[in-house]
Amino acid sequence: YAEHFELQVRGDERRLLVFGPEGRKDTIGVYAYRTRASSAQRTPWPLYRVGALSTTHLPYFSALGSEHMVVGAAHTDQLRDPTFLQALRNGTLMEVGLPDGVDAERLIALTPQVVFDHPFGRKERTSAADVPTIEVAEYLEVHPLGRAEWIRFFGMLLGREEQADSIFAAIEHRYTVLRDMKQHLPDPPVVFFGSRWQGDWFAPPGNSYMATLISDAGGRYVLADTVADGNITIPLERVLLLGDRVDHFGVLLADPGKVDRTVLTGGDRRLLAMKSMSSGAFVGNSTKDDLFGQALLEPDEVLRDLRCIFHPGSCGVRAPRYFRPVLQ
Repeated sequence: YAEHFELQVRGDERRLLVFGPEGRKDTIGVYAYRTRASSAQRTPWPLYRVGALSTTHLPYFSALGSEHMVVGAAHTDQLRDPTFLQALRNGTLMEVGLPDGVDAERLIALTPQVVFDHPFGRKERTSAADVPTIEVAEYLEVHPLGRAEWIRFFGMLLGREEQADSIFAAIEHRYTVLRDMKQHLPDPPVVFFGSRWQGDWFAPPGNSYMATLISDAGGRYVLADTVADGNITIPLERVLLLGDRVDHFGVLLADPGKVDRTVLTGGDRRLLAMKSMSSGAFVGNSTKDDLFGQALLEPDEVLRDLRCIFHPGSCGVRAPRYFRPVLQ
């Protein structure tokens, strides 16, 4: 499923490649381990002391029982995992991020073997600390199982390859069994999903992670025919038209308070009057639920949440994990 990393094998030697937005013709990282190559070409292996500059990488360590290996992290105010929160309180995990980059002195003092980071626009962040960087591009994967499969990437570098393969196989099984049940569901409802920022609306294209989840959950994404490299800007006028054409209107936001339809719409009466807002609104709230962390390794739970929203009669009694209906 994952299209942005590849393992190459030659005898006992291993090499991991990471690909950027252009796929296999866009190699952005090469990591050789268990190799006879010179130290200048060799990635430390197995890793046991690392930094992570994105909270999206931390669930992979948790799933592999390797939380203790992470000694420095950025954006710790966004942590949701209780083990990492306890490590932060204990001082065994340190904040290394700054508003405009990385605290190079603190990172050097922590002596990580490597730092995991997103690849784009970040090179200057760790260069001052002279710590090798491993690029992680899981967010480029358009399939939910592609993002989950990055646990195999981490498992290879942490010396836990068999464990990672086993975990991913279980995730794949749960997801595909649930996805294949959609053939027994009623006709798919039409779904819109987007986010609002400073008065503008943005929606994922048809070739996206969220569009795949909506389809696999038994919905029909209203923008399924679109193709783009990133989110599409949707003028308010079109949002209003779509809102009356669809059955469910979903919003991604970050809000610490109680989320109701007024919060979803920013209080815009035109949006509040939409048919789908009054009867089919749902929300993903990243402040309260770990949408950009643990959800990456629980795509089956995300899928179940969406199916329960789109087809409540197929669900029974279940507490949602990541996406929740917003009632009147």
